[in-house]
Amino acid sequence: MVQTFSDFTVSKMTFRLLTKQRLVVLCIILALIFGAIYLKLHYLQDIYEGSPSSSERCFTELTSTKYQLNVVTEYKNRIDKLLTEMEKKQKAEKERFRDIMDSCVAMKQQSLICQSQFEDLQSECKKVKEDYDKIKQDMEKPKPTR
Repeated sequence: MVQTFSDFTVSKMTFRLLTKQRLVVLCIILALIFGAIYLKLHYLQDIYEGSPSSSERCFTELTSTKYQLNVVTEYKNRIDKLLTEMEKKQKAEKERFRDIMDSCVAMKQQSLICQSQFEDLQSECKKVKEDYDKIKQDMEKPKPTR
């Protein structure tokens, strides 16, 4: 096999052409890989830069929640205070009611005693009146003369 200069030149040119195509394809592939790496790093950087704002947002929400908790705690304390005052008032009213009921029971008993005494006095008065009427009739009767 004897190669001629023209065959060698053609084959060398074909090899060069093939190598140039490979080099172009290799450059395009490398460009795509570097582009993908750049986009991935850019995405990661955006996430990383977004993290401090997330921390700030989280801190702001924590502060807001703490404020709301303080407000709710203050309302709870007020309600507890009002509840305690209402319980004291209710206890005082209950004691007052019990005293009034005891007084009513005592008055009812006193009323029954008075009613009984009144009935006793009426019956005694009736007896006295009957005795009086009897004595009066006896006095009105003519006395026998002597």
